[in-house]
Amino acid sequence: MIAVPLLSYGLGMPFKQAVATSLVIVATVSLISLIQMKGWKLIDWRLHRFFALGGLIGGVTGANIGLGISDQAQSILFASLVLLVAWWTSTDHMKLICALAGRKPCHCSKAMLAGIATGLVTGLLGVGAGFLIVPLLLLLGVGSYQSAIAHSLVLIISNSLVATLSYADSLRFDWYPVVLIVGLATLGSWAGSVIAKKYSSTHLQKVFSVVLTLISVLMLIKAFSY
Repeated sequence: MIAVPLLSYGLGMPFKQAVATSLVIVATVSLISLIQMKGWKLIDWRLHRFFALGGLIGGVTGANIGLGISDQAQSILFASLVLLVAWWTSTDHMKLICALAGRKPCHCSKAMLAGIATGLVTGLLGVGAGFLIVPLLLLLGVGSYQSAIAHSLVLIISNSLVATLSYADSLRFDWYPVVLIVGLATLGSWAGSVIAKKYSSTHLQKVFSVVLTLISVLMLIKAFSY
C-alpha cells in the first residue's frame, strides 16, 4: 500500500515499473517476516497448496492485465483498492471473522478460487493483498489469526515472485530502491513492534486508515490530472 505510491510519486518511477518493483519488495519483506516468526510451523499444507496454485494463476493473469492497461487505469484501480482497505481497517469486521474462525474441512475449490482472486490483486497492483488473504484463510478453515498470517506470508511470496517474472520481460528493474526500501521496512517493522506495545490496536488502526485515505485521495487527484 505504501511502496507503490512511494516509488511512483516519490521517486518518479513509471507506474508499471513501480508495481513490478513493489512486488520484489513485498516478497522480500514477507520472507523476512516469515523467518522472524518461524511461520512454516503453523501452515496447513493441505489447504495451502490449493490456495497457492490459485494464487500463481491469478498472479500471472493479474500481471498480464496490468501490462495491457494504461498507467492511469492501473493507478485509479490501485487508489480505489487503498480506499477500500482504509474503510476495512476502520471497521470491526476482522474481529468478527477471527471470532468465527475454526477448524473446518478443506474446501479445495473455494481455496483455489480465493487464491486466484488474491493473486489477481497482487499481480495487477503490486500489493501483497494480506488484508484479503488473512480473512479468507480464516473463513476457509485456518484455525487462528497467527496461522493465517503465516499462510498469507508464504502465499504473498509465491504470488509476488510469479507476477514479478511476468513483468520482467517488459520492464527494467532498478535494484537500488528495492534494497533501500527493504532495509527501511525491516527497521520499520522493529519500530512498529515498539509502537504497538505503547498504543492500542484500535487507535493504530484509525491512524492507518486516515493515512491510507489521504494516499488514495492524492493518487486519484494525480490520476485524473493526466
